[in-house]
Amino acid sequence: MTKLSWDILPCSNLQLCQFMVSYELREQDYLVALDDAGDIIAAGLLAIENTLANVDVVVDPKHRQQGIGKSLVKRLLKQANQQGIERVVSHGEQLFWQKLDFEKLSDNQYGLLLPAASAALVNTWHQGIPVTQFLQLNISEASCNHVETSASMSQSINVHQSMFAGAIYSQAVLTGWGLIHLRAQLAGVNGSIVLASGDIKYRKPITCSPRGIVVSELALADFDVINQGNKMRVELSVNMHQGDDEQASAQFIGRYVILPKA
Repeated sequence: MTKLSWDILPCSNLQLCQFMVSYELREQDYLVALDDAGDIIAAGLLAIENTLANVDVVVDPKHRQQGIGKSLVKRLLKQANQQGIERVVSHGEQLFWQKLDFEKLSDNQYGLLLPAASAALVNTWHQGIPVTQFLQLNISEASCNHVETSASMSQSINVHQSMFAGAIYSQAVLTGWGLIHLRAQLAGVNGSIVLASGDIKYRKPITCSPRGIVVSELALADFDVINQGNKMRVELSVNMHQGDDEQASAQFIGRYVILPKA
């Protein structure tokens, strides 16, 4: 593999202009990969708008299939994380982007949510739902089909020194709500999520470290109905655990509706 060095060059740089002669050159700085002769062999950038970033990457055809593009994207994603970007969108070859955990959004377009998206959701909860501040509700893990929340019991202990049933219910509802929100955000859909109905079974008390876990594959394409002005229904199963106990202390079945925003 070619030994690389990295640099940031302005769009006015002559060498960069020559490298990008067959591609669209944006009016901003580029992160470039240089070979041992100092020649540009890859270039990329983040086109940022609020919390969204479009990532553009170009690799010289003679140096493809060597992991250079992957290294370049990882460096750009590190920049995006440092700048608090929540959602990154790309275009190009599907296999390349899927290997970097991007999901298909539409023809030739792929997307990825960054940790800032979960942090922003938690902040929204704390600002708009008072009980989440009492619970100190947080998203401890999030992926394409999985969300795990954690909470503090200090403000939600009953006379039996276990977690209030209402607090367990609230954490379970918001764990499922969180997965739907993050999937909708990745799909580029702006809808209002409401709980239509829910049922919970309490199997044993939660006495420490409450965790809410939801696992469900919500296809991004299914969210298209929201952009078409229609509602979407989702049923999720959320398990509530205590500490490292793998056996669920409670199981919640929630039926959610996503309504299109006017």
